[in-house]
Amino acid sequence: MSSAVRQPIRVLYVVPDLRVGGAERHVTTLLPNLDRGRFEPSVICIGEPGELFADLTVAGVPARALHYTKRQAGPALRDLVRAMRELRPDVVITRGYNAEALGRIAAWRAGVPNSIVWVHNYGDVEPRGRFRTVVDRVLDRRTSAYFGVARAQIRYMADDLGYPESKIKVIYNGVDPSAFEIADDRAAAADIGVGADDLVVGIIAALRPEKDHTTFLEAARIIAEKVPAAKFLIVGDGPMRGVIEDRIRASGLGDRVILAGNRPDIAALLRAMDVVVLSSYSVECFPMALLEAMAAARPAVCTAVGGVPEMIADGETGYLVPPRNPEELARRLIEVLSDAPARRRMGLAARDRVETKFTLKSSIAAAEQALEEVVNR
Repeated sequence: MSSAVRQPIRVLYVVPDLRVGGAERHVTTLLPNLDRGRFEPSVICIGEPGELFADLTVAGVPARALHYTKRQAGPALRDLVRAMRELRPDVVITRGYNAEALGRIAAWRAGVPNSIVWVHNYGDVEPRGRFRTVVDRVLDRRTSAYFGVARAQIRYMADDLGYPESKIKVIYNGVDPSAFEIADDRAAAADIGVGADDLVVGIIAALRPEKDHTTFLEAARIIAEKVPAAKFLIVGDGPMRGVIEDRIRASGLGDRVILAGNRPDIAALLRAMDVVVLSSYSVECFPMALLEAMAAARPAVCTAVGGVPEMIADGETGYLVPPRNPEELARRLIEVLSDAPARRRMGLAARDRVETKFTLKSSIAAAEQALEEVVNR
């Protein structure tokens, strides 16, 4: 008696682009690591490819960019339908508003049997308009599941966005701990101005309003008065760069703040940091930058927003502070900077937390299981 050979599940991920960002890095980490015996992944960027696009091609994941702007919804939808009829995916995953709308409509028109929205935010920077709400309600009938990355999202997705709770599944992000050394190495950032005796406070985040670098810089000014060896390393780029540069000049911090821009060597830079900060006031969900800092055995002081409290064990791997409170942020950072044994202890506890709860291997396994459940439902 012979049994039919089971064909791999064809997975198509539709995104606006693959510029530098946590949600974008999730795509370029997830798809190359799916079991190729069970899945055939591919990607379409509606807009420009972005800096991370090459990661997919290097990993052998078929990817294409359509190069359309948000104003070119009609041609983008036409080409998405054509691509889906060509690729014949078993499931389409979408992330990002124009991809969520156009991707699901295209899947519907192309006869794709399953579609998933993968949500990477916890709230919206700007309120959703009525049109978007209506589109989501209509497309829900054609949406198989909604994946999130933190349990904190469930109420937002169900109550604010109106997604059926029965369709929501949380899959934590993960990182490969072996890609991050447990080491201190100021030389890793010597080229950008970090000295051998500096105490380095690092923030790795896009320079966008919701990341609230203003609060970080206000805390830095307080810390600088009390910890003479402190330096502040800002890694990332974005639309707020000019504003942040003005704030640095106005604060009098001078060369104690280093604006490094986007860097490909995050693992190396983490070895030069003593403590990592996230100062977001909203929409932070399950930041990859924080996972990587934990994997590198760095303690973290972060605002208690979104899924961050699910990542940090307060008082054990770092500290949680209220958003938009530079005094409390500074107090906790000074506490960490002033106690080297506690820094070491918290950092190792953070590494252990990643190894037991947030590995890339466990994240991929959970995603594979969830995708199979959707397709085989």
